[in-house]
This record gives sequence, structure tokens and C-alpha cells, in this order.
Amino acid sequence: MKTIDLSGGMVFITGGGGSIGGAIAVEAAHAGASVAVADFKLDAARQVAETIVAHGGVAHAYQVDVTQAESVREAMADAVEGLGPMVGLVTAAAILRTGSVATQSEAGWHEIMAVNVEGTFKSVQAAVEYLRQTRGAIVTLGSVSAYIGSEEGAAYTTTKGAVLSFTVASAGDLAPLGIRVNAVSPGWVDGGFTHEAMSHMDDPQQLVETANRMHYLGRMATPTDVANAAVWLLSDQAAFVTGTSLLVDGGYMIKRG
Repeated sequence: MKTIDLSGGMVFITGGGGSIGGAIAVEAAHAGASVAVADFKLDAARQVAETIVAHGGVAHAYQVDVTQAESVREAMADAVEGLGPMVGLVTAAAILRTGSVATQSEAGWHEIMAVNVEGTFKSVQAAVEYLRQTRGAIVTLGSVSAYIGSEEGAAYTTTKGAVLSFTVASAGDLAPLGIRVNAVSPGWVDGGFTHEAMSHMDDPQQLVETANRMHYLGRMATPTDVANAAVWLLSDQAAFVTGTSLLVDGGYMIKRG
């Protein structure tokens, strides 16, 4: 069976210090890529990069603010110079701000749009000049929330819907350059925002049990489940896949009906 092979190229991952972004970084390294682990939290990025290096991979951490185009461009230029030609971009940088349409603060709305939507745009735009040279691929991070909403998540849901629309638009715009653009859309993930929510609960195990029941496969995704899908989309095995959102949700969407 043919294995995924990203050797000889570099994958740049925004939000690489987070649970999903970090797992994608690790799996991209397992596939042979050098990895640029970019995150607003440099310590988190360094921890992921050090894990990769400790297991024989090649990685470097970058502090990047995806709301600032120059920050993204500088890190990408440095990564290409130091780690090799860019063959993939993953835009995993995201934040969560809770609130309904009636209660969401204007400041929180603008903040989440700046990171989740504008940050995705700025990262993709900065990567085009490099990916056109390698006919590389882009993976954005969507969510089942883009399709079905989420309680007290009006702003987050809106950003993920925008990311999926941007993915489709980018796939059409960049196809003539040989660049594929796809999204992965997880359901509940055992990490990241779920763990953040659990930290504020009196009975976090109840949330886990509820979330597990909501998936046909009987559990939440692990970050590695999402990472495996993302790395496949980056690879030549997905050479005829562009403009799509791959649900990595254990049957969550169809169980909800």
C-alpha cells in the first residue's frame, strides 16, 4: 500500500502550538516533511517543534500573529530559507468567543473574525508565491458548526462558515496555479476548545460522556484523527481533490439528522 510521502518539502502550520495544529505538525513530520510550527504562543510552538526533533524530525518554531500580514510573510520567508520549499500550508490558527447573536460583544466579534477569517486569508495569500512553485496544497480548518451552528457560538459558527466559503473560492482561484485547497471539518475533538470548556465545569466527565454519545462511532475525535485527514489532503494521494470539506466527525452530522 502506498504511504503518504511529504519528504523533500516543508509544511507551514499556523496554530501549530494547539492540539489540532500540533497533531498535524507531528503527522506531517512522520510523513517526511520539515515543519514550520507557527503560533501566537511561542512556547507552545517550541514544545511541538521540540517533540518533532526529539523523534528525528525537522521542525522550527515561529511566533506568528496571523492578524498581521507582515508577521505571516516574514515567518514564511524564513521557513522557506531554513526548512526548504513549501509544499503545504495548514491554517489551524483559531480562537473561540462565546455568545448568542443577542449577547455577543462587538469587540469579541471583531477579534474572532480577525483571527479565524482574516488570519486564514492572510496566511493563504502569503503562501501562494511559494506553493505555486511546488504545486502544493492548502488545508483550512472548518467545523461541523459551519453546517449546524453551535449553542452560544454565533461568532464562531459564522467564522467557520466563512472559512469554508473561502476554501471553495480559493480552490477555484488557485487551481490554475496547480494549488489545491481543501478543508477538514471536525466535530467534537478531545482537546483544544473542548478541554477549555471542561476546565470551567464542575463535572467535566459529564461533557465527555455526552459528547461521546453524539457520535455514531461512540467517541470524540482525537487531534490525530483530524491530523491524519489533513495530511492526506496535503499529499499526492489527494491529487484530484480540491474545493471540498472533509468531515472528520465520527458520524456526528448524520446522527444529528
